[in-house]
Amino acid sequence: MKAVRFVCCMSLMMCLGSLALGVAEETRVLALSPEVQTAEWAESWWMPRHEEKLAEARRLKGKVDLLFIGDSITHGWESGGKAVWDEFYAHRRPFNIGFSGDRTEHVLWRFQHGEIDGLTPKVAVVMIGTNNTGHRQEKAEDTSAGVAAILDELKQRMPATKVLLLAIFPRGDNSTDKLRLLNDQINERLKTMADNERVFFLSLDSVFLENDGTLPRVVMPDVLHPNGDGYRLWARAMEPTLKKLMGENPNLPEPIVLPLWPDAVPGDTTDQEESLQPDRGDQVMRVTHVSTPTLAVYKAPKQRRPVGAVMVCPGGGYSILAYDLEGTEIAEWLNSIGMTAVVLKYRVPKNRDGAIQDAQRGLGLIRQHAKDWGIDPDRVGVLGFSAGGHLSARLSTHYSERLYEPVDAADALSCRPDFTVLVYPAYLGTSDWDLVDGIPVTSDTPPAFIVQTQDDRRLVPSSLAYYGGLSQAGVPAELHLFPTGGHGYGMRPSVYPVSEWPELCEIWMKRLQKKR
Repeated sequence: MKAVRFVCCMSLMMCLGSLALGVAEETRVLALSPEVQTAEWAESWWMPRHEEKLAEARRLKGKVDLLFIGDSITHGWESGGKAVWDEFYAHRRPFNIGFSGDRTEHVLWRFQHGEIDGLTPKVAVVMIGTNNTGHRQEKAEDTSAGVAAILDELKQRMPATKVLLLAIFPRGDNSTDKLRLLNDQINERLKTMADNERVFFLSLDSVFLENDGTLPRVVMPDVLHPNGDGYRLWARAMEPTLKKLMGENPNLPEPIVLPLWPDAVPGDTTDQEESLQPDRGDQVMRVTHVSTPTLAVYKAPKQRRPVGAVMVCPGGGYSILAYDLEGTEIAEWLNSIGMTAVVLKYRVPKNRDGAIQDAQRGLGLIRQHAKDWGIDPDRVGVLGFSAGGHLSARLSTHYSERLYEPVDAADALSCRPDFTVLVYPAYLGTSDWDLVDGIPVTSDTPPAFIVQTQDDRRLVPSSLAYYGGLSQAGVPAELHLFPTGGHGYGMRPSVYPVSEWPELCEIWMKRLQKKR
């Protein structure tokens, strides 16, 4: 009888033990549990690749400035993305530890088994999690916890390294794809992990997706992995942010910064201190509460004779200035085509009268300093985006008299731009597609180059109305109306043909110069 009781007790204990193990297994978060890749299809290469990466790290002796961490999408830089990698990253002392099929737990295992030992890169680019979604449709909170654990490991092992945390790329044909929706949930959580001091979040969804959420197979043939064109989009879109984090000179000279007003600023100004708004995950520098307007002059490199100049007016609804997206990034492009760029930091928020005063004063100062800055005073144009486009159009139609009391000799010089470039300009057209009051286009209005997309519907009337006004006045104008592309893209690449506008604009400006 005692033996029977003993057997029964042992059986009960074994059952309870099995149950406890089952509960423990269920409560264990797989995404957080470091593990070797055990998939049958990876057995032949995964561990050898890990050993190769350990050996490569030893050969590099810590001389790594740029680290890529991820799954097959990152692994693909060594195959489909190789040509783009060589162009963008080979000179930056890079190290790629992307492994096909990896989930967060595999990255953790690799970290804990020497793969990043001794490395102190300037920047680590991290994108991981789509296989947590695809392989087991893991809960968003579990996958994001796995990513958080990876960030913690990086902080402990590489405290001086800046981390660029990429949103998981979109997948599936359209926005209703269940795996994409799950990735979207993860990305919302990843966004909160950025402190913009050590960890920075960047979403490239807008680069790959069409406006209706379709993922074009021309850049991701299997709606998951980029092809060569997709890798180029990735590299180009990430480049401005990467340059900042790497501490590289973004091909721009150190600017000459000149206050617009030597003494008191005319009209109204904000009494709040100039500040940057928090990053929204799109890596756009939003400046607001500008009470001391300035010109930032980026002189064209290697100039042997006076060159053309463009005053750049960032947009932002007259509330903020998208200072890098529609300012310094444009200056870099203008320098690359041999022109001097002058970025106007005008008064915001909600100060249209102050903004036009700043713009008029800015053009006069550029001409006053033309000799010192190597500028041809007869080739000074203006380029504006969105609200900055409205400001540029106002300047192009309000130059006959200053809207402030003259300050010095600069105000005796013409503030008429020699040409105007408007990219998705705002506030110029009525609902009937007529020009709004206050934009008096005449035959003396400068020639213009205008960029607009049809799906930016609210602003289509602005571009067409200004173009129509110029045409009726007999002013040379070129309008490029693209079907898709949205709003606020600046010069950053996308899947849309509107990304070609800088090349078209360069051709137009060169053609203008030849007509002189």
